[in-house]
Amino acid sequence: MRILRIGVTLFCGCALLLAKQPITMGDLLKIARVTEVQVAPDGGMAVYGVQTIHTEAAAAPSGDPNYSYRVNLWSIDLRSPNAKPVQLTYGERSDGGLAISPDGRHLAFVRADSKKRPQVWVMSLTGPGEPRMVTDLENGATGPKWRHDSQALLVASAVPVGKLPGKPEFSLERPGRDWWDFDRNKKDEAEKGSPDGDLREIRDWLEHNAERNDPSDITRIGFLAELSLNNELRETELYRVDLGAEPKTVKLTDNFRSHEGAQYSPTGDRILFAADPNGKEHPDRAEGKSAIWVTNADGTQERPLLADAGYSFFQPQFTADGKHVIVLGVRTDAQGYRQTMIGRCDADGSHLMWLTNDGEPGVQHVEVDANGQLYFNQNYHGGQRLMRLSADGKESAVVDAPAGVPVFGIGGGKVVYSQVSVANPNELFVGGRQLTALNEEWLKDKEISLPEEHWITRPDGMRVQYWVMKPTHAGAGQKYPWVMDMHGGPSAMWGPGEFSMWHEFQLFCSFGYGVVYGNPRGSSAYGYEFQHANYKDWGDGPMADVMATLDDAIAKDSMIDADRLFLTGGSYAGYLTAWMVGHTDRFKAAAALRGVYDLATFFGEGNAYRLVPEEFGGYPWEPETRQLLERESPLTYVANIKTPLMIIHGSSDNRTGIVQGEMLFRALKQMNRPVEYIRYPGAGHEITRSGAPAQRMDHMLRIVEFFERYADNKRPAPKVPVTTTTDAAVQKTGVQ
Repeated sequence: MRILRIGVTLFCGCALLLAKQPITMGDLLKIARVTEVQVAPDGGMAVYGVQTIHTEAAAAPSGDPNYSYRVNLWSIDLRSPNAKPVQLTYGERSDGGLAISPDGRHLAFVRADSKKRPQVWVMSLTGPGEPRMVTDLENGATGPKWRHDSQALLVASAVPVGKLPGKPEFSLERPGRDWWDFDRNKKDEAEKGSPDGDLREIRDWLEHNAERNDPSDITRIGFLAELSLNNELRETELYRVDLGAEPKTVKLTDNFRSHEGAQYSPTGDRILFAADPNGKEHPDRAEGKSAIWVTNADGTQERPLLADAGYSFFQPQFTADGKHVIVLGVRTDAQGYRQTMIGRCDADGSHLMWLTNDGEPGVQHVEVDANGQLYFNQNYHGGQRLMRLSADGKESAVVDAPAGVPVFGIGGGKVVYSQVSVANPNELFVGGRQLTALNEEWLKDKEISLPEEHWITRPDGMRVQYWVMKPTHAGAGQKYPWVMDMHGGPSAMWGPGEFSMWHEFQLFCSFGYGVVYGNPRGSSAYGYEFQHANYKDWGDGPMADVMATLDDAIAKDSMIDADRLFLTGGSYAGYLTAWMVGHTDRFKAAAALRGVYDLATFFGEGNAYRLVPEEFGGYPWEPETRQLLERESPLTYVANIKTPLMIIHGSSDNRTGIVQGEMLFRALKQMNRPVEYIRYPGAGHEITRSGAPAQRMDHMLRIVEFFERYADNKRPAPKVPVTTTTDAAVQKTGVQ
């Protein structure tokens, strides 16, 4: 088992040169990324967030290092091509939700602290001075938006329904009970009711216990959060913060409606937001249904502006002249597959017209500039391209695939964006000019494996895109083991412009494995028809696409050893991994991560349960649907699995539910099949993307180590060995 490798040096004349090294596991700790960006209205500067992983050495010789995520804020002068980034905030915290004031003099942002609820802070952009906290709301504050005069902020806070006056129009959904049939908001906390009192006092006593989650009283269909149970239902309410020497917070809304994405009109007299169309349906039932609302600036006269039962609308914003409203919208007839579109209507909600269509790849985010031009990003053919839509309706690409543009900001005629590429996982750009060097310093001595793009056409006419990456420093004429790495979703997308897999792909290559990855039917980035092609067909159709891309790669690349193929994937791709090893023995070993293996139980166990009716057309208790779910569940074919399998799950993963992995493991163990089960304490579904760094590293290395057991050690060692020595750059992750 060759996992530890020793670095080498090469002599060239009199100089001692260190050859470029492949990516190592520890390099994960060095990757920095831009989380968001805002551009000043005059285009003179940009402010952006940078996420890094901070490493603290172990406190004792026998201890382990401590790792933590940080998001600090930086600024850069856009007027000078030689300007250097300037750090604005420091420390072990996460700053975000950026908003530059219309006069360009101040920055509002949200500061998240693990010990406190997030609050809104403001700092000067024109002179020295520390940020100051301008909200102190009991339930925290988020989403700051400036009023046109730069004298006030609009902020949001998620308030428990028990703290709101009155009674909701929607049902409590608690059998035989009604809202507030106990004494809420007691003046004296000692008034806990009594187990020996009358019915009202007993209810008070039971409610007191439930408030401490001992026990949890569950009445909501959406009872699962990501890591725990969903507690009391909350509604997003709006507040105005009047700035001055002593900031003053004024509550604007106080009802049982969530006010999402709120912002002022250009003249500050109205507020736009997205909310449930009527407020009469329980929010859990109304999820995925949204209309655009408007209220007066003081919070009075809330009224629908744009509502249509056939569409869900969100992300509203006024054009600079206030004459139109730009929205994102999606058809509600098949939301799991329909593509998000850009719409425009008059300021009173009339004359809605769609500027993009449902057949095109969906829009992720849209911004409108002072001249009425729209900028938006969308997943497209393995990248996330940034597009411009002119006032006369002409589309043009600002940044095209295969690069990725996850975040961008506009102002003063400038477009500033972060870009993901194979050569560098994340940097900030303006007009094609690179502004930052977040990853360049540690990457300069690294050898990067570059993907080769391919397309195949399936028998039904579907065109499937995929990529091949060779092992780092692979030798000509040699054969290597290959990993088929698959994405989840199922409507996700991978490609050279996708950030989350950058390190994993490179690490596989550094260990001497090649990688094939692609986008089988059901993936986003190719439009409605392609995404809808896996409806009621999670197994056979996508598997056939995956295997066809693998076979095409083998036919094209003589380096691929067809006798040493490996398979892995997470979430939906954990499902597909288990499905595939239940239908083929072509892989030497496989790793199924965070997957769903029994679709009928998934409906009750995972918080993504809506995928069952959306993607299979019904519910587990309906005979026809039950038959379909059993046919499409990997657990149904577990007796066919003979491929060595590693199953990985987080102990707090409520997206797919921990019983899914337990059932698959126990079934295989009962049959004495080669299987190993890894469980991470406290980890949720996002373990490989935003989980604890130490767990992320352990997770990846366990997959590599498992595959190494079955790789037969036939492949030659890379010409330049991989080093696993932790260097100073790992211990001190700075931003260049």
